[in-house]
Amino acid sequence: MRSRVERTIKSASFGAAAALAACSVWPQGEPSASFARAPIAAVIEPGIGGEPDRTASWLPEGATTAKELLYVSDLGTYDVDVYNFPALSLAGKLTGFNEPQGDCVDSKSNVWITNTGVSQIWEFAHGGTKPIAKLRDPLGYPVGCAIDPTNGNLAVTNLYGFSGAGGVAIYQQAAGTPKSYSNSSQYYYYFDGYDSSGNLYVSGMTSKKRYLLAVLPHGGTKMSLVAVKGATLYLPGTVAWNSSTLVLGDQRCKNRSSSCLYELSVARKTAQVTGTIQLSQACDVAQAWIGTSQVAGGDYEYCRDRASSVDIWPYPAGGKPTARVTGLREPVGAVVSSGESRS
Repeated sequence: MRSRVERTIKSASFGAAAALAACSVWPQGEPSASFARAPIAAVIEPGIGGEPDRTASWLPEGATTAKELLYVSDLGTYDVDVYNFPALSLAGKLTGFNEPQGDCVDSKSNVWITNTGVSQIWEFAHGGTKPIAKLRDPLGYPVGCAIDPTNGNLAVTNLYGFSGAGGVAIYQQAAGTPKSYSNSSQYYYYFDGYDSSGNLYVSGMTSKKRYLLAVLPHGGTKMSLVAVKGATLYLPGTVAWNSSTLVLGDQRCKNRSSSCLYELSVARKTAQVTGTIQLSQACDVAQAWIGTSQVAGGDYEYCRDRASSVDIWPYPAGGKPTARVTGLREPVGAVVSSGESRS
């Protein structure tokens, strides 16, 4: 069975159903709808393929003061599950989404979630059950998001646009109408992450499904490619920073049904792999959260009999998960919000 990337899209701009799936040899052009088994960076036109959960969101009264909460977007249920971290006990659920995918958190511990099916990005207060803001994405289908630590800007990746290639939408101080950025070599834009200086790194692929890493320098207006040395990445995933180390995820590590993380040192426009972190017992981890000593992520188990789950692995050791809970269908993004850090 093939890995997930996009669900079927029915759009007048495309004229026919299209799907993008991970495989050892990428097909030319867009494969047929039967190629896709669902999700990672799954995109569906609003109103196609299911209905949002109409039940009420819920979290206990004390959730707003909880020390740490793990948010995991479940594309299969249209919900975002919230767990006490690192205990992984279910704390609550956010509902009403249409294809929730990537998650990110700002300096106030507010959580941003891309609501792909309606081309929006929703903001929730730490432990809150109702959106405190909703931003419209005019470019296309939002998947990933990241917050610039230097100025609070919100960068949102669009897997692709309404009529072609995707791009990055940056909202100044996470509000208003965004400015768009792209580069001519990149067609698909998956996940993104800022370093401490405000440089934005974006994982993606060419139209021929070849992995690319791009960077938008802080204050810059043009995205350029970064050469990845020391490993071949196949299916874009996590983009994160741990101190001065860039961490990139591959949903199809070594072109197999497994996931791993690569640590890289960056010098100008070259990223050199310095270490590999195997997420053992994982089939497909899309966007993981990277902490100082732990990795948390949803594992979509399309390739085994085991149920999809949320897992915690040691960082940077990797290996077998130290904790796991099931009950999800198609988890995509994961992020930890720390109540203590709110200002």
